[in-house]
Amino acid sequence: MIDTLYFFGGAGKYKYECERLMTAFYPSVRLCFDEEPDSADGYVSLYSDGGQLRAVLYDGERREKSAASSGDDTLDELLLCGLMYDLISEHTEITLPWGILTGVRPIKVIRSALYTRPDAKSYISDLLRVSKEKLDIAKSIISVQDPILDMLTEKSVSLYVSIPFCPTRCSYCSFISSSGGALKLKDEYFELLLKELDECRALTQNAGLDILTIYIGGGTPTTLSAEQLKRLTDKLGDFPLSHLKEFTAEAGRPDTVTKEKLLALKHGGVSRISINPQTLSDEVLRAIGRSHSVEQFFEAFYLARKVGFDNINTDIIAGLPKDAEEGFADTVDRLIKLRPENITLHTLSIKRSSALKADKSDLSYRGAGKMVAAAQSALWDNGYRPYYLYRQKNIADNLENAGYCLSGKECLYNIFMMEDAQSIIAAGCAGSSKFVGKDGIKRSVNFKYPYEYISRFDEVIKRKRQAAEFFK
Repeated sequence: MIDTLYFFGGAGKYKYECERLMTAFYPSVRLCFDEEPDSADGYVSLYSDGGQLRAVLYDGERREKSAASSGDDTLDELLLCGLMYDLISEHTEITLPWGILTGVRPIKVIRSALYTRPDAKSYISDLLRVSKEKLDIAKSIISVQDPILDMLTEKSVSLYVSIPFCPTRCSYCSFISSSGGALKLKDEYFELLLKELDECRALTQNAGLDILTIYIGGGTPTTLSAEQLKRLTDKLGDFPLSHLKEFTAEAGRPDTVTKEKLLALKHGGVSRISINPQTLSDEVLRAIGRSHSVEQFFEAFYLARKVGFDNINTDIIAGLPKDAEEGFADTVDRLIKLRPENITLHTLSIKRSSALKADKSDLSYRGAGKMVAAAQSALWDNGYRPYYLYRQKNIADNLENAGYCLSGKECLYNIFMMEDAQSIIAAGCAGSSKFVGKDGIKRSVNFKYPYEYISRFDEVIKRKRQAAEFFK
């Protein structure tokens, strides 16, 4: 068993990408620098020395691959990752569908290569080791996204509003605010959030910005009362919205959905909502700590249709504990028959402070791949097309999360946000404002936890006012 990654010579400067790639094969690897290998089980050593790049794998037998340095640090990092990838892949007989790509946004990397490199095909397939299947998905997504991205101007922005509360915490989630204690802060938090939104409105008005999309996310925004949801949408209605094209609110937990809350959202201008089952198996729901039933999901979905929502997203997750290929396929088939406009196909990711991280006995990293492949085929066969995609650390089978939709029902916010295509003004706990300009991207992140947000609210407002300088 490989348990250590050693860096020698100048290889230490490539630590980040090499470590991320290594953990895709061996999640618990430890790092050592300029030390002699002492692992009894096995190790990988990386060398950058004298114009030569080398990767060595030892697991009872020594294997080595090498390449000449290109002289360019960025390219050498990719070359070294490629050497390591080939050694481990040959040793384990495991291939990673995204090859050596470890970042959140592989579509950005592939789009850039396709549009700027004459050697794009060999760069993506041979150097990055991206599989044909994933390259095909990327190309399909790019063809959908390009005309949508063309609508953006220098004045285009989106607004994100964070409601960081849930009725219970799912076992795969590390979001602290979903604990019962945090819910006690909900009302105080909400009043301060409205004040922060006043600052956001002033920022957008003074800078003459065009708000294209609004996204109320969480947590679970429908932990708010119907009256609070009305106050929130009323507040958002005070923004300059003449260019608004999409208004999304997550109603992710079916056990928080009521007719009154849905009506508050609908009358407040919300055009798109999410109601997320994650699975259509009560056994799996119990295993992951979801406090709703499959029946409650269907009730919430039909209620949203009755209220008048004609753009509904549903999230599902491949690789959950207690689930299997047959059960996941059943979830996909039943959802397709329900005909939501969006189905977001997630793959289980093990968050650092989640309950599943503490207890790995129920986890199987190998198996989600078949679930996802079958789901993708079923979605394509029924008219759903991928329109955005992102990846997470410690994601099962080195896969991805991807949004699928019926034609014309793409979530614009998801595309703008994930492709770093426009500025995002974020309000609320852990909200990450992103300012996209000619000189790159600048970020301003709010405090992560509700008690911090409340106790240091003056600083939240100060940061918002400082952010206004960007648009000047």
